Amino acid sequence: MKILKIDMNFKAEENSIIALGNFDGVHTGHQKLIKQAIKRAKEKNIKASILIFKENTEKTINGENSNKKLLTSNPYKYEILQSLGIDLIYEIEFDEAFMKLDPLVFLNDFLYKNLKVMGIVVGYDYRFGYKAKGDLESLKSFAHEKNISLDIIEAYKKNGKIVSSTLIRSLVENGSVEEAGDLLGRPFAIIGKVSHGKNLGKKMGFPTANIIPKKQYILPKYGVYDTDVIIDNKRYKAATSVGNNPTFKNEGVKIEANILDFNQDIYGKVIRVDFIKRLRDMLIFDNVEELFEQIKKDVDIIRNRKTIDK
Repeated sequence: MKILKIDMNFKAEENSIIALGNFDGVHTGHQKLIKQAIKRAKEKNIKASILIFKENTEKTINGENSNKKLLTSNPYKYEILQSLGIDLIYEIEFDEAFMKLDPLVFLNDFLYKNLKVMGIVVGYDYRFGYKAKGDLESLKSFAHEKNISLDIIEAYKKNGKIVSSTLIRSLVENGSVEEAGDLLGRPFAIIGKVSHGKNLGKKMGFPTANIIPKKQYILPKYGVYDTDVIIDNKRYKAATSVGNNPTFKNEGVKIEANILDFNQDIYGKVIRVDFIKRLRDMLIFDNVEELFEQIKKDVDIIRNRKTIDK
């Protein structure tokens, strides 16, 4: 898979079928769309491509005050896209010039002339161009005029609900990480670099890996979770707390993962935390001994959970 960082003047060297959308989370609905793009590309014996924005589009539209949080970083998104079989990622800055692009200029000049697309795959609610003036009807007319393929993927439902990034964000914020994982097609995950903490867990016999979350990404509801931690492509069970520690009155939001049967030095390493299930709220304990006993109970639950293969 190639990742090409482009601007609006970029000229592609080869034809492709392109998947268009926002793709935050690359959830099961997105995956249907992407798989259709790959299928079309194979039929035409050309590459399957996807257009990804470098920045959060809400930030450009609404400025620094945008409070929309993201489900996935681009690097993790690219890992997922590669596993699905995408050949080519076009990464472009969603700046003011791109935001104000006329819908027909976007289709004719950027997609058709510059990127040499021979087919387009979009979702049922896709809109494009300045102030989202471009709609599916204009897309159909354009595809007919240029004699290129157009696939419009219908809403994908699971458990009677339309799968969407908005719904998944809401589930994560409410702590419903199991349901969020079902809609994503994999566990909801947070990726971050392990930083030095106060070593309180280590002193108690439960050393933790501390991650300071980045503010642009969504966090699960504060509490303690059954998780897997992925370090150097190996998966370990872990009890992970999200929030500020009420017993020790620590300030600031932290993610602290107590990795079972693991004692390596991983400070500075980038790790991934997969959230499997919410176990409980953050509790205030009268003393360290009570906290220690609760952590042992959490660990026992997690240790007895069936191991996830992937």
